[in-house]
Amino acid sequence: MMADLVFGPELAVDDRASLLARIERSGVPEPDRDALLASDLSRLLVYRKLVRANLRDAMFSSIPRTMSRLGPLFDEYFDRFLADCAPQTHYLRDVTVELLDFCAPLWPEDPRVPDWAMDLARHEAVQIEVGAKAGGAHDEGTGALELDAPVQFIEAVRLMRYGWAVHLLSEDLDDRTVPEPRRTDLFVYRSPEHEVRYLELTPLAAAILERLLAGQALGASIREACAALTVEVDEAVIQGSARVLADLGERGALIGKREDQRA
Repeated sequence: MMADLVFGPELAVDDRASLLARIERSGVPEPDRDALLASDLSRLLVYRKLVRANLRDAMFSSIPRTMSRLGPLFDEYFDRFLADCAPQTHYLRDVTVELLDFCAPLWPEDPRVPDWAMDLARHEAVQIEVGAKAGGAHDEGTGALELDAPVQFIEAVRLMRYGWAVHLLSEDLDDRTVPEPRRTDLFVYRSPEHEVRYLELTPLAAAILERLLAGQALGASIREACAALTVEVDEAVIQGSARVLADLGERGALIGKREDQRA
């Protein structure tokens, strides 16, 4: 009943009939029902406002530019999210991802939502997601890699793919510049200094890292990525891949080969 009160349609302060309907629909025992009906409904509505405000504040900490750009339209989808499914996580930091997953099939169908909005929201949200993940053994350096072995990354990494260059937008909440429509692949990681950083990738590097992050062996990742992009596996590709992986090792995002399996 409390979830219905907090996440469902708002009650008027004097709407006892609707409160009774929610109580009965939720199967509240008779003693509790009588206590709720005799209580000051305005106090229950204050609780509703506090919970919703906490959730909205958590989202603003995660995706402030998206929320500022969408304005009242964001609030409309925020209300729909709470009414239709509500947060399932125990952690405030994860509520934004649940909201974006909810909005993912809806925003493309709504002409009021800019095409780049989801990319910007995902880009903002990934900073909190990566920042909350465990780091890695940065002080141990990068171990040797083998073509027939998978690669071990630290936990705090993500590969993000956008259709818009949202990573180049200003941090200013009042900025309304439209991002450039171009494919963008970003490797997101947390540095040894505990800062979330971003590395823009070529399509081939992104395709290789995608397979490595999925647990494929290094050699197979290079071959399959080249095949997918119709690129010949030559010396330039091998050397370029080695430079990218060495760079990630120096950045503290790559640990070495995975010792638990080979492929």
